[in-house]
Amino acid sequence: MSDRHDDQRDRERQYEIDRITFQYATEFRSGRNPRIEEYVKRYPEYTGELLEYALYFHTIGFGSEPLEEPAELSLSPAGEKAMAWVREQVAAASPAPAAIQSLAQLGIQAGYTPPRLAEAVGLTFDVLGKLQGHAIAAATIPRALIQRFADVLKTAPEAIAAYLGASPAGGFYMAEQQPDQQQESFLDAVEASALSTEGKREWAEIIRAEAHNSP
Repeated sequence: MSDRHDDQRDRERQYEIDRITFQYATEFRSGRNPRIEEYVKRYPEYTGELLEYALYFHTIGFGSEPLEEPAELSLSPAGEKAMAWVREQVAAASPAPAAIQSLAQLGIQAGYTPPRLAEAVGLTFDVLGKLQGHAIAAATIPRALIQRFADVLKTAPEAIAAYLGASPAGGFYMAEQQPDQQQESFLDAVEASALSTEGKREWAEIIRAEAHNSP
């Protein structure tokens, strides 16, 4: 009986998330530019899922997929894909209590919406989303960025590095496990973003300096 009740609660929760994200996507595509932080304030019980969804929606291509309104107590195919991605991100996170499961959620807890968090570390929202989705090769992430995240989020650089699959200590580094999806370099992601020319130049200089100083 308990298992059936748990399954029902899970289905109801998934339905609500699918309904809310469908509404967000519909507003975005109609040109109303919804703010994910307003959705988080409205539905705080779904904070983690909504932040993950918004980052995925805007940075990993989900925004171009067709929308289907959710049927009663069931996820639409598009919603299933988004939620499967969210669950994969949570499952891939370290089970250690101090492990970071979401940069965006940690930012919210520290008082930063995702766009403000990106700005605080010298990035744009789309690059933050790629980092969140592990779409940037860990070997190319500069130590300076890890330290900036640590300073802004008031957490240990090692925790940030572990989440990104990088090493906080010296040189260029490789993630212990390579994800299945194709990745791009950090500098390529920055160059393709809407970051200012000065910001792009700063990151290029940081990466050159770190490479030069590596043993």
